[in-house]
Amino acid sequence: MSGIDYYCYTSTRACADPVRTVIVCAPEANARSKHDLAAFAQESGWMDEVERDGGVLLAPVVKDGWADAPADLARALYLQARRELVAPAHMSITGRAGGLWAWEPLISLVGYQEGATHVAAEMIAHPSFAASYVLVDGEACDLSRGDEPSDHWFVSAPSPAYHALNREVPVACWLMGSSCDAALVAYLRGAAGPEWSLRVSPELTGLDPALAACAMREFVCHVLRWKNGPDGELAWHQSRQEFFFDGRFEHRVVELGWNSYHYAVHLPAGMSHDEARGLPLVISIHGRGESPYLYADKNGWEDLADETRAFMVAVPSSPYNVWCADRDAEVLEHLVADMAEAYDCDRTRVYVTGFSNGGAYTCQQGTTRPWLFAAASPWNAPSAEAIAGSDMGDYFYHPSFATGEYELPFFIVTGDCDDKGVTDRTADLDVLLAPNGCTRESEQLWDGSNRYTQEQGYVQGERLRTRAYANDEGSVRVCLTVARDMPHGAIADEARAAWAFMSRFKRNDGSKRVEEV
Repeated sequence: MSGIDYYCYTSTRACADPVRTVIVCAPEANARSKHDLAAFAQESGWMDEVERDGGVLLAPVVKDGWADAPADLARALYLQARRELVAPAHMSITGRAGGLWAWEPLISLVGYQEGATHVAAEMIAHPSFAASYVLVDGEACDLSRGDEPSDHWFVSAPSPAYHALNREVPVACWLMGSSCDAALVAYLRGAAGPEWSLRVSPELTGLDPALAACAMREFVCHVLRWKNGPDGELAWHQSRQEFFFDGRFEHRVVELGWNSYHYAVHLPAGMSHDEARGLPLVISIHGRGESPYLYADKNGWEDLADETRAFMVAVPSSPYNVWCADRDAEVLEHLVADMAEAYDCDRTRVYVTGFSNGGAYTCQQGTTRPWLFAAASPWNAPSAEAIAGSDMGDYFYHPSFATGEYELPFFIVTGDCDDKGVTDRTADLDVLLAPNGCTRESEQLWDGSNRYTQEQGYVQGERLRTRAYANDEGSVRVCLTVARDMPHGAIADEARAAWAFMSRFKRNDGSKRVEEV
């Protein structure tokens, strides 16, 4: 497909956070030119809603009408436009050359009339492409492509163990007006998505901007499709406002140099400060571009804390959503001290974990300041080569760790289909085994049949396969876990596995060795 002509509106609030991409397919009469689309975006209310959300609106021009539009127009438009989006001045993620990050989990498709009919067809043919769909006054569409195999949007070549038809991939969709066709409603209910994922409102019709406000604020801004498998996983997530004001997190700040580092604290649900005194602390580090309000929902640490009532969680935020070795070198030391004073957490049982850029920061912090932590768990980290010379500094693991006197147990996690991290992390073992008293000859195999079973609380444990290494006393101190069919994402079972490993250890004040609890 050649270059697509389209109208684009970028919110003045768009920034270093990932932006939601709202693709609006207008009625034919309003989609003949960019000028017509700009007017429709304003009159329908979607421009105001995207401005309020800090996102991006894209609307394709269809001069010859929707009947002649390519069947995958919205997807092709997204792939083209995300390379062309420019952030407002000084608001881009570090290292993205001024571009906005139109994040794959935050895509929404909206259609009106003939545009809604087209969106419905794309939803049936490519259900995993968008997080949410809103269809207003469309006509019945052909459902036959639901019987085709999914094109697994997030993983180009899944394992033979993965197979799904389009009709089996859950979608989040709000049908309005004449789009509430009985056959389409039955089709979407058959996908067995979450209870909230299908809304049917025949009474909502027309171009009233109140409809866009309702759809955006009550549905679209809460839905994402986590990038954690070939077709991802629908999730209802908190808004920015909820993150700061709904009480699930408490918010604190540590000052370091010229920078202020906000961090969010989650205590097990319903637990008071007094009841939480003495709990271990898990520090969960976000990846590049992932603001804490999104990241805090991602890896399952807060839900696991609620379930086990065994630890508290701190989620720190870095300037412009990127961790840099020199600027941020002392942040966690200050955070731990602040947590100890404010919450009286157990200083002997502080654990650090992070994703992607946060995974690299976890490795740097763990091996530079091992005395702070009892164990570490980096996930989906980039390569050491990618770190060298970047804002992350000139080392991945501190050079002194491999030959030093400190030990620090590590539970490494990676995905076998990760196009942004390193899927083969065996080189990490050359650094981590010796300081932890382990050898390659001590390797054990943990997998879904003997470790990550449903009886032990794992939902997708069959996807995990761990090479575990023990010291001379038989204590496993280093683990390398690979998640099957995993792109640059994560599942909650990885947090459960990492906690089962890390929670075994404590480090007494001043000790270079860890002990098993």
